[in-house]
Amino acid sequence: MECLKQVNPDEWENIPPLAELYQDLPTTLRCSPHKNNTDFRRKSPKQIAQNAYIGYNTPKVTTFIVIDLDYDGSIFAYHDTGIPRPQFVLKNPKNGHCQYLYRLKDPVTFFKSSRNTPIRLLNAVTDALNDVLGGDKAFTGYLAKNALNSAHEVYYTGAEPYTLGEIASYLDLPDLNSSQAEQAHNDEFYGRNDAIFNTVRKIAISIAYTGTYTQIYAQCLEWCEEYNTRYSPQLPYNELKSISKSIAGYYTSDKFRREFSELQAVRGARGGKVSKRKPAPTSEASTEPWKAMGISRATYYNRKKQGKI
Repeated sequence: MECLKQVNPDEWENIPPLAELYQDLPTTLRCSPHKNNTDFRRKSPKQIAQNAYIGYNTPKVTTFIVIDLDYDGSIFAYHDTGIPRPQFVLKNPKNGHCQYLYRLKDPVTFFKSSRNTPIRLLNAVTDALNDVLGGDKAFTGYLAKNALNSAHEVYYTGAEPYTLGEIASYLDLPDLNSSQAEQAHNDEFYGRNDAIFNTVRKIAISIAYTGTYTQIYAQCLEWCEEYNTRYSPQLPYNELKSISKSIAGYYTSDKFRREFSELQAVRGARGGKVSKRKPAPTSEASTEPWKAMGISRATYYNRKKQGKI
């Protein structure tokens, strides 16, 4: 506990650990002054000052493990549980809830050529940290407390960046090669795969009829990457490509195009039908009494409704 030191985030440029943290942030910053909206801005001191929440990782690179502790007194949870201390502890001054930032010495990538072993280890370490610390497993890390913003109390522990293996040595991890671990991984994996697929599929209908396979695939992949950032851990890049190919393939298939054309034809027929019934010569639609009264049609029917005509 003696390693925990509060620092002033307003002076981050003059505090080496915070200045290094700034350098580690993505060039394009996912940020927001509140929790309920997200902007994408070029990283700058101005954006840091304006936004209390930021995204520490990109869709393709995880540099920080962010643990969300929704209970008072969580500032010393790492000490009480005997696990490695995070680099930073970010505390809500109103309720005492905290977030921990663990900086990885070797960031984990989600590129098409990335190895699956580090990704699986990252998943296991993150889950185990949440188990030990009582963290919120629903927290995706999409937006987290900004350690360089004075909306939060910021504490620095002096810890150096960790390898995943160093953190794992303090945790009780499952055998990543066991069938039980593989089944648990698959349950989580397929849930997120299905969620991203269905979300992007519904959005992509807007370009389904006019876009080519290449255009739909590229746009779907972009949407998949965007929605993937809401999860921690994220789906591998190859899975996002597979989802995008599946959606693009379906929306450019002859079956879909034929059924879509038939649906549009039915809708057009409904909207284009002209009533065969003509207005009666003595009806108000024919005589237009509002003209003789020098008022508008809307005023005429409004007065009639009120019993003034």
